[in-house]
Amino acid sequence: MAGFIDEDGAMIHEAKKQIESAHTIALLTHINPDADTLGSALGMWHILTKMQKKCVVVNTTALPYNLDFLPGIEKVKKTLPKNVDLMISFDCGSFDRLGIEKKDAFLINFDHHKSNTLYGDINIIEPTFASTSQVVYKFCKVSGFDVNKDAALCFYTALVDDCGFFKYDTVNADVFAFAKELCEIGVSPEYVANELTMREPLSKLRLIAMVLETLELLCDGEVGVIELTQQMLRKSGGTKEMADDALNMVRSLVTVEVAMLLRQEEDGRIKVSLRSKRYVDVSKIAMYFGGGGHKRAAGFTLDIKDMEKAKSDVIEKIKEELKS
Repeated sequence: MAGFIDEDGAMIHEAKKQIESAHTIALLTHINPDADTLGSALGMWHILTKMQKKCVVVNTTALPYNLDFLPGIEKVKKTLPKNVDLMISFDCGSFDRLGIEKKDAFLINFDHHKSNTLYGDINIIEPTFASTSQVVYKFCKVSGFDVNKDAALCFYTALVDDCGFFKYDTVNADVFAFAKELCEIGVSPEYVANELTMREPLSKLRLIAMVLETLELLCDGEVGVIELTQQMLRKSGGTKEMADDALNMVRSLVTVEVAMLLRQEEDGRIKVSLRSKRYVDVSKIAMYFGGGGHKRAAGFTLDIKDMEKAKSDVIEKIKEELKS
């Protein structure tokens, strides 16, 4: 089943039924997790735990350093438990990005990416929403599940991180209404902002400086390209997600419409992250290369190890979008 949240929809009722009848539930987050996938899953974990459900949040890769304040994050497991009777995924566009080998149980798929491949038995997808946490929250409210303060904190963190603290084109009156409800439950926006943005390690500043030194301005300054290598990570002591701020800095340049980060993975392959400012839909570029995302933020991984070749291939596609 696939479709949008509908208070009278059979899909929502079936998902609620599956959750209420399940004994052991695995809450799945995507590899290289961000605040939206972890915040959405942990928010649901708090809700289901209060409902006396046996559940576990699973992520098979390293967790971001700046999300250690999320309540329950210490409970996240690296391996999928055996004999689960329900799986729920969060903010993950395709099954292969969950980091697990196979689907062992009925799967509910919550997401807000239009590029989602609808791999679940039930797919609750809202592409117009600013974050997956907004999808999960609405589902819980429609289903009559109580959203407690810890869940609200996780959902709010997911929301503000995914919409850039209310800066992106996904923000509308409904997003502010969602944030208002979470604050009324007990979330402190100042606390979340400080935890997310005011605890940066020196290694991040060192890494960003190295990455920004690689900056190239192409296409008459409309495209800004930066690179991140494994050597930079080793030299700075930083982690790969720390370079995202450098990418946003490049997008902020007055002439730049599209910013691109080429990141060398441990296996040598090139991960490409794209950001746009006003009119280029970078999700189209990402989908062309087998990835996905949003109009203003998207990404994909190339099965090549040549940084210059990767850059050249993607630039050609960006040029097409700039002209369209």
